[in-house]
Amino acid sequence: MTSEPGGNLSRRRLLRLTGAGLGVLAASGVLAACAPPPAKESGDGATDSGAGAQGADVPIDSLTLALPSSLSTLDVGRESGVLNYLVAVLAQESLLSVDPSGKLGPGLASSWKQPDARTYVYTLRRGVTFTDGTPCTADDVVASIDAIRDPKNGSALGYAYAGVESVKSTGDHEVTIRLKAPDAMFAWTTTAGGLLVSSRTFLTRNKGRIGTAKTLLLGTGPYRITEFAADDHVLLERNDAWWGEKPAVRKLKLSFVPDAGTRLVAMKSGAVDGALGLASDEARGWESTARVTYTADRSVVSLAFDTAKAPFDDLHVRRAIAHAADREGMVEGILHGKAEVADALPSREMWGDLMPASEVGSGYDAIPALSFDLDAARAELDKSSAKDGFTAELHYPNSGPQLGKAALALAASLKKIGIMLNVKEITLEQWVAELGSGKQPLQFLWYFPVTGDPAELADPYLNAAATSTDIAHYDNGAVNTALDTAKSATDKDVRARELMKAVQTAGADLPYLPLWWARTASAFSKEFVLLDQGPFAFIGPWATRIRKSA
Repeated sequence: MTSEPGGNLSRRRLLRLTGAGLGVLAASGVLAACAPPPAKESGDGATDSGAGAQGADVPIDSLTLALPSSLSTLDVGRESGVLNYLVAVLAQESLLSVDPSGKLGPGLASSWKQPDARTYVYTLRRGVTFTDGTPCTADDVVASIDAIRDPKNGSALGYAYAGVESVKSTGDHEVTIRLKAPDAMFAWTTTAGGLLVSSRTFLTRNKGRIGTAKTLLLGTGPYRITEFAADDHVLLERNDAWWGEKPAVRKLKLSFVPDAGTRLVAMKSGAVDGALGLASDEARGWESTARVTYTADRSVVSLAFDTAKAPFDDLHVRRAIAHAADREGMVEGILHGKAEVADALPSREMWGDLMPASEVGSGYDAIPALSFDLDAARAELDKSSAKDGFTAELHYPNSGPQLGKAALALAASLKKIGIMLNVKEITLEQWVAELGSGKQPLQFLWYFPVTGDPAELADPYLNAAATSTDIAHYDNGAVNTALDTAKSATDKDVRARELMKAVQTAGADLPYLPLWWARTASAFSKEFVLLDQGPFAFIGPWATRIRKSA
């Protein structure tokens, strides 16, 4: 996702991207007894400070949740951040879905098939309507994809359809997409990360105004947006005509509360019923007040070096910074152990059934380990073109205070070897706009995956052909070839081998310095539970899984 983006960043990216996202991927908790038990670890790495049994059919008239940053638009094509998606996926749907565990499944399409390596055919559900009462047709799906593909619209998701040859309505309830060449990742493009469907009439009538306070969004989802006040809140009401099971929550308010202290005060006073996207250090303060759940959401925090600009075009400079980064200290001291030091951009869990865990582990072990060692950092800097040191700047979004703390810790270490790092907090919107702009040669990459495939991170950030997302401007022929081969491969083992080759080769080149794979937190009043939490819990209509506690 990603991006709260700026325009060129994809949602993949930010959705990952950030804080906006923030970790909004909550957690997979164990929903058990009504009395909060001691914190537990579940198989997927989630920790729950206390879960409650759910009341399946108990209605919830209204619910208010705090989000850690604001939105300037509801249109994910304009601002593709995690929080934008958090709202949009309640109102709009995609052809296919990603369940909380990361599995691909049906969405607006009840079924789909791939008759050949370049063709995808989707059969739409019958009887689905938009919240304005009009039917959802194959033509509306085509119009939604065409709007993304049209360069005049400047959609942040346009990159995802660069390999599409044609999109056609091939029946009243059938859409056929034809690719220019095979793409093993394309099936994920028609999930929420790359497509949210609206009607042709709405898109045509409101071109250039979609997602504003006046126009809002039109979709087929379980909720309809009734009000949007940029920088303040979003109001949603249940769509009783939705084709799925009726949600328990009738009215939902998402309040933008950037200040951590204000969020906690609001929770204690009863002004909000919970919060999403809590930083690890902040979340600990909620555990006596709310049910807090942590999850290993497969997100990654990394430094991105612009390898096309001095001094970061010098491998020795990049290695010096890597040795000056106390990543284990960041995980323990800043994140309180609610993270894992990262070896690469895709987490080990991202490989799923593409490659056995033992092979992933041995593959990652082959990536050069650059431990925290200031003597080694000085030695690398002495070998570089900037041996006398230099000054650089690193920005972090106000929605990610943990990134700011990590940046300050890094700055303190770098100062000892002659590198002055100026750290600056900026708004999420400013931060996203900078990503990929080329204005900042040193940046944070904060990415929340929305697919269960390692290529989601490898291809956009390591392949030089991905000009809109390769923010490191990294270009290695062997890596490009491996990624291209993986993309067109129809054999699973070939694809896995080529992807691992690309990750390993890039790891040695260090265009990115992975810092940690995170766990992020959500908190709910002990009156409520969110069912089926997992690494991808917020990539679909998450609010439909909120229930009353027993």
